[in-house]
Amino acid sequence: AVAAARLVAGSRPVKFVCQFGGDAHASMLEQELVATGVDVSLGGRHPDLPSGTGFVMLSPGGEASSVVVGGANSAWPENDDELVSTMVRAARGAAVMLLQREVPDRVNLAAAAAAKIAGVPIVLDTGGVDAPVPTALLEAADYLCPNESELARLTDLPTRTEDEVAAAGRALVARGARRVIVTLGERGAVAIGEEGVLARYPPVAVPGGRVVDGTAAGDAFRAALGVAIAEGIEGTERGMALASAAGAYAVSVAGAVPSLPTRDAA
Repeated sequence: AVAAARLVAGSRPVKFVCQFGGDAHASMLEQELVATGVDVSLGGRHPDLPSGTGFVMLSPGGEASSVVVGGANSAWPENDDELVSTMVRAARGAAVMLLQREVPDRVNLAAAAAAKIAGVPIVLDTGGVDAPVPTALLEAADYLCPNESELARLTDLPTRTEDEVAAAGRALVARGARRVIVTLGERGAVAIGEEGVLARYPPVAVPGGRVVDGTAAGDAFRAALGVAIAEGIEGTERGMALASAAGAYAVSVAGAVPSLPTRDAA
């Protein structure tokens, strides 16, 4: 949400539907989001749970891995009518909906259903949980976005070479995904559809020439993809260049939110 807000630079609203915890982190998170221009009016708050947290481990080469503690992210309203109502309001007037899997599947399914009714395209980041994507959610996503390791886990297929990535992507398409966009780090990205490989996108040079911190690079890429869809430039050289540039910028700066680029930086 922060990455999208920075990339649209105030040209359109960005809404973030979430569950804040009852801890001090919640206020800090809310203030950071609002300061970036994100609308959190649809966010809930769970007084008895901490806010969701990600603990990032960084290698000397800048590669990042993380452990996610769900906290309030795992405790959405049990009342289905309330959940559906929130998602309908979120989808109303939207140009694109971005989903990720650090929330329960029922939350994503409610959001996807609302988006489909409203005719809003869906970008689904497959990260956040090591579990199969429910068939209904897989079929709802207009753009399924795994990275290389997530693609391997979801398909139980090798992804070491471009041909293997293409075969694994086609396996997800065969299971219902409309389009699969796989991010491959320093190898760029590839888009896969029913016809096979639709496009290959070479990597963008990392500013400064050195990977500092891989944290949030995928978030930056997917947010930029969402912005490109909203602006009607997805699928063009300009649109994918924006996504690739956003990811490249993110790895050149330490941290998560500090590394997310503005439109000028990307």
